Amino acid sequence: MTNKPQTYELKFHIINMLLVTAATLTLFILFTNLLPLVQAGWIKSLGKKTRYVNLMAAAVSIFTALMILVRWKTPTLFDRTWPVLVWKKLCRLHPALTASIFFLLYTAVMTWTGFERQEALETRAFDLGIFVQAVWNTLHGDFLFSSIKENINLLGDHVSPILALLTPAYALWPDPKALILIQAIAAASCMFPLAYLAQERLKDRFWAVIFVLMYFFYQPTRAALHEDFHPEVLIETFLILAFIFLEHRKKLPFLLSLLVAVSAKENILGIAFMLGFYALVWKRMPALGISVMVASVGLFLFETRWLIPFLTHEKYFYGGNYAVIMTNPISGIFQKLLGPEQLSYIFKCFLPFLFLPFFHLPTLILTFPVLFQNLLSQNTMMRSFNHHYLTGMTPFLFISTIYAVNSLSLKFQWVQKNIRWLGLALLFAGIIRSGPSEYYYFSQSRSHRNAHTEMVKNKLRQIPGDQTVLTHNNLIPQLINRKSIYQFSYNSDPTKMRQADHYQADYVIFEKTFWEPNTLSIEETLRDFQAAGFAVEFSEDGFYILKRGTS
Repeated sequence: MTNKPQTYELKFHIINMLLVTAATLTLFILFTNLLPLVQAGWIKSLGKKTRYVNLMAAAVSIFTALMILVRWKTPTLFDRTWPVLVWKKLCRLHPALTASIFFLLYTAVMTWTGFERQEALETRAFDLGIFVQAVWNTLHGDFLFSSIKENINLLGDHVSPILALLTPAYALWPDPKALILIQAIAAASCMFPLAYLAQERLKDRFWAVIFVLMYFFYQPTRAALHEDFHPEVLIETFLILAFIFLEHRKKLPFLLSLLVAVSAKENILGIAFMLGFYALVWKRMPALGISVMVASVGLFLFETRWLIPFLTHEKYFYGGNYAVIMTNPISGIFQKLLGPEQLSYIFKCFLPFLFLPFFHLPTLILTFPVLFQNLLSQNTMMRSFNHHYLTGMTPFLFISTIYAVNSLSLKFQWVQKNIRWLGLALLFAGIIRSGPSEYYYFSQSRSHRNAHTEMVKNKLRQIPGDQTVLTHNNLIPQLINRKSIYQFSYNSDPTKMRQADHYQADYVIFEKTFWEPNTLSIEETLRDFQAAGFAVEFSEDGFYILKRGTS
């Protein structure tokens, strides 16, 4: 009889050590993709990015299966193991504290990765340079002026007056990294209202942890942060707040949050319209709902039919993405929506949420503006998860999932009985779909830094700020604090000399790494510039700084 407690404890220690080891290894793979071992020379590189993703998915799946097996076979021992106790402590934290912890971690990691991209010359004119320059020019008296967008007020491209609000921060730190930091903070801030909403609707701190972690690993938002800077990323928190205020029938905070949101980009007005529809139909607030719907349509028409053409003397450029289907809207839209690419896109959008938003129609419709914008576009990149095109839809995917879980638990007793298993399944699906870790992206950028890139950055800092520069896409963010800077064309003109004359460039800067395809070679281009009176002010290892002669 005396051996039973000892045997029981020995069994516990074995199981506990097994789960602790498995959890540690899984977290290490999840957050690093084993790259530190590759860099140390202990294991060989896996090569393609997908192999690192598959490794992560396999590790998470094996750990999950192991946890389920132990929980099934030895439930009393399972509840005493350290991984379970840590999880329970996390779930007992106040949602605001949970959100704060992961907010700080997310901000730090995404900023760290973004800064490294800037140092490795991986950021570009599109889409960091154009927004930084507009902010810098606003600070210096030229409101949202962009030379990169062919010398226009940037409101003539996308209507993003929110950029003007960034000028005080840029005045304090006039560096493109300032916008990278602000964007990371803005994205991480979504965790606070999501944690609040999950706790409010589902009455369990467990759900605040689930949705904060789901957002932490959510790949489309992280992809948007990898792609330089986008004003619409700044306002996703305000979209969630607008929804929460509407739920609580707080009209003024709702309208103020919505006003900030629509200042990011003209397409956010589609979301505003749908929130108005939600207020009209489901919140029984006809005056507010109709007013928001009418104002959204009116402002969208004003911006796309008058403001943008007035500033550019051209039609709204991005309307061209829908020109083909508008020639025959009924059949065009129908064929688009049923295309295999579009159906695959819908599947991938909702897979991390286990398709739960489809079980709550009132909040599902809030995903429609951005969803259909991307589905119907001729631009296939808008259906990519490696860019920023899910921005604006993301908040409502999370909101709709929260509301669907609540609705299903109230309707079905078996859902209520197994509700925590549903939460863990959501977290598992979100992690499996999270893609490579930030350490993977950081390491990729760090590997591109060397003595040559440091030399290039040092030389670029010496170019006078009052000079007009023509250079490559990837070098523009290093030179952006100036009124006039231009990017080499990729296809429209193979002769860079004509571009330099067109833009009246004082300095022309070449770098072999970023040489545009379909253009003359560096040697031919140098001869053209020297014949035109440009002098080579500096050259080293395929990097050239040319200055226009005074004659």
